Amino acid sequence: MVMILVGTSGFQYRDWVPVLYPRDLDPGSWLSYYSRQFGCCELGFTCYRIPEVLTIQDIIEGTRGIMPLVFRTPSRLSEGHSDNAELARRFAAALWPLKDTGQLAGVLAQFPPKFEFIRDNFDRLCMLRDSLEGIPLIAEFGCPDWLSPRAAKHLAAAHIALACVDGGAALKEKTFFCATAELAYVRFQGRNQSMWLKGDGSAQHDYLYSRAELASVIPEIRRLEQESERVLVFMNNPWRGQAVINARMLIDDLRLTIDDCNPTLQSSIVNRKS
Repeated sequence: MVMILVGTSGFQYRDWVPVLYPRDLDPGSWLSYYSRQFGCCELGFTCYRIPEVLTIQDIIEGTRGIMPLVFRTPSRLSEGHSDNAELARRFAAALWPLKDTGQLAGVLAQFPPKFEFIRDNFDRLCMLRDSLEGIPLIAEFGCPDWLSPRAAKHLAAAHIALACVDGGAALKEKTFFCATAELAYVRFQGRNQSMWLKGDGSAQHDYLYSRAELASVIPEIRRLEQESERVLVFMNNPWRGQAVINARMLIDDLRLTIDDCNPTLQSSIVNRKS
């Protein structure tokens, strides 16, 4: 059964009160509340540290053991260090309880523009995939050479999902939407081009997509739905709850159905009827 799940990158934002969270809701209950509104979530704190057992357990409890999650890999894994295989194995081991619950949709590795589409780098990518011990790998590339049918063919052969990113630093390029694995991954970064070009990290994600902008991407999301088993869509424009607004807007525009869905995720899952 093919599904499109819509969520956001992160959930712990104080300015999401009251856009998402009620004013009287304790921050410790935010994840539980979020999991009843959206179908998936991407967590980025793992870029900086491997999560502890208690942290993972809290996440499982907060999402009631059912919400699909994507974690970003430690940033060091995107660099060519000799101990990367061991670090990847430790990272995979820390996330394993989520694999047991069926919530671990994949992990996202982000590679800089200097990571070119060449054989040595592709081999490095495959080594990272193997070191993750069965956890699906999603790869995001700053080098545009990876965003091509030729590179996509290699990624598909290696069962590595390509991150399809709208906006952000690559805003001047047309987003390359392509499913290269069972999981398709889409992230909306915001189209605040001037801030991305300036490298102004404090304002890069300050962007609210219009309904027309989101509608223009829906055909691509629908195509990914045809080419994969599951599509995860994340909004990464968190300022002032804009990600929440756009996620809800996209859910509405996709005309999501709930007939065969888990009732706790009714508002954010779409099952395509044959």
